[in-house]
Amino acid sequence: MKKIQLNDEQWRTLEALRDAVVKRHPTDTIKVSSRLRSNGLVVEDRRGGCMLTDQGLSRLNQGR
Repeated sequence: MKKIQLNDEQWRTLEALRDAVVKRHPTDTIKVSSRLRSNGLVVEDRRGGCMLTDQGLSRLNQGR
């Protein structure tokens, strides 16, 4: 996977989504940029909540 350059806000968003899922908190209040969606790092479910894709989780594991 190509390492997509993320700014601080986008990076914090990915971390917030990962943490919310782990803690079973709702993700519908987390603001997600269209760039994260268009690069396939985040998807939205039917209820309006956001989820990391496998690609998004992989990007987090690559480190800052």
